[in-house]
Amino acid sequence: MATLTATRHVLAPARRPAPDIPGLADYHTDLVRPYGVSFDEERWAAGPQIGFPDLADELLDTDEDDTAPAPDLIVVAYALPDLHPFITTASYLNHRFGDRAKSFAVSEQGLLAPFTALQIVSAYQRRGRCRHAVIAVLEQTTLPTYDPLVHDTGLIDTGVLLSLAADGDGDPHVLRAGTEGQTLGALHTLLDDPEHGATLLVTSERTQPPTTTRADIHRTRSDTYCTGVWLELSQRLPQWRQQYETLVLHDADPRSGARASAVIDLTGRRTSW
Repeated sequence: MATLTATRHVLAPARRPAPDIPGLADYHTDLVRPYGVSFDEERWAAGPQIGFPDLADELLDTDEDDTAPAPDLIVVAYALPDLHPFITTASYLNHRFGDRAKSFAVSEQGLLAPFTALQIVSAYQRRGRCRHAVIAVLEQTTLPTYDPLVHDTGLIDTGVLLSLAADGDGDPHVLRAGTEGQTLGALHTLLDDPEHGATLLVTSERTQPPTTTRADIHRTRSDTYCTGVWLELSQRLPQWRQQYETLVLHDADPRSGARASAVIDLTGRRTSW
């Protein structure tokens, strides 16, 4: 069972100079031409220029004491593309951790990607294929064309790092994670079942949550997308562990409408729900 042992997050790091990469403008032009749009060089140049490797560095280069073992599995999850394609971020993170892990990325799912990444990690750990995993949820906003989801909502650059062990003494347990298509399944029942103790549902402002008469509801920042519920988790986990027994992260992608959820036992005692 995946056990959440630590989190880190970064929020709107300082703007950086645009990368000096020959042919980058041509790359962006060729990339967007098949979709009938043009590379907006002015919009791209005005962006924060914070690539995924920069976010990874911000997450790792902290003053926090980190005595956790190096991961043997690294999964990068994202919804929006990186600033440029010339560094494979999963491999870069693997290098930063000592080049001892399997590493790959999950994308093309919108904000469902981190939920899928958590499901993958849980499966690896259940089958004994890894003991210590890291999920990096990354979001950058320097894009080559206009995107209403980014440019009309004031989206900012954010990143979250989740450390997960195959077992843990008293740490939060991930009881369930994954996508739900257009339905909420048994989530209604979970939220209103008193056996699960004090329950908090975390979701975004744009998502219609499941109807609940018992669970508290916490909304994410309006300037986040893929990182939304995970950023709240990283920022507020110590506080929530004092107030609640069960945490439900739930969101719906504004583009597709597809939903996903993760259920976390904050007490570290339960193994199922």
